[in-house]
Amino acid sequence: MVEPKDKPEVRKANALIQQPCVEAARPRVWAVGGGKGGVGKSFISASMGVALAKAGKRVVLVDLDLGGANLHTSLGIRGGRFTLSDYLGGKAHDINQVVDETGIERLRLISGAGDALNIANIQYFQKAKLLRNLTKLDADYVILDLGAGTSFNTLDFFLEADQGLVSVTPDPGSVENTYRFLKCVLIRRLRDVPRQAREGIQQLMSRRRSSNAGMVGTLADFVEEMSRLKPSVASILRRELNTLKLHIIVNQVLEPSDTDLGRSMQMACSRYFGTQISYLGFLHHDRLVLKALQQRRPFLATFPQSRLAIHFDTMVASLMAQDEGESVSAGDGI
Repeated sequence: MVEPKDKPEVRKANALIQQPCVEAARPRVWAVGGGKGGVGKSFISASMGVALAKAGKRVVLVDLDLGGANLHTSLGIRGGRFTLSDYLGGKAHDINQVVDETGIERLRLISGAGDALNIANIQYFQKAKLLRNLTKLDADYVILDLGAGTSFNTLDFFLEADQGLVSVTPDPGSVENTYRFLKCVLIRRLRDVPRQAREGIQQLMSRRRSSNAGMVGTLADFVEEMSRLKPSVASILRRELNTLKLHIIVNQVLEPSDTDLGRSMQMACSRYFGTQISYLGFLHHDRLVLKALQQRRPFLATFPQSRLAIHFDTMVASLMAQDEGESVSAGDGI
């Protein structure tokens, strides 16, 4: 007679009970930011969301252009039943309750359309609540579409991401504002380093380029100096800078020479900031984008064979490979 504990189904149940609990994988978070408006952040966010969904990933887009939300327009929809205000205001207790369908399989949206006027000035506890719960979204990927500028809210959301994407267009104003955005991102990232180093960094980064003297000092020079004076502090600075995953996307390219902008900015950032920023790729100006917006249809789903759509697919594949590589590395280290 077979004892109960020896029955196959019992042995199987006992084996399952004895297995260690494995925490569900959190979604990967990408943030799309930039130094000024009009550089295509919402279009890039929406298009990357569509590309990920086509690749079989479950995606949630979050419109965090607080006070100027328009991500729904790039998706060709008029907004959803819920908005970010419903969650931040306490009408919904679970962030997954304010996620709406977009009409595209596996792609969903937390909309900001119709948000309250005071949403642009959310309080600290509301920001903390959102930062704490973004990774609780039921998705493989979460994409944050951020507003322009360098407010603390924008910088903190950008720094929450696993991958930070910075959109720049080939005009002097956009380039200048992009450098300012990256500078502010780095200063914000280093806000928890020892006070002496933090104050030195802020003084250094606030200096202006002199027409006669050239660059008076760089963050890379400062880290090198700290390595001589306080090696432990320099080690912290390098660790914080090297853990950032930043990528430049040159948008609205018209001339072949515009594609060189990404490489130039990549080298300048390495020399000045002392951190590696990748040049993810460029996106051509395409009149079909306006046509898709006028038809209220998402560009990538409407023109999937266009040159622009292929570039999006390539960039998304590159970022996914990086994410998967990090996951494998983390798993190998356990």
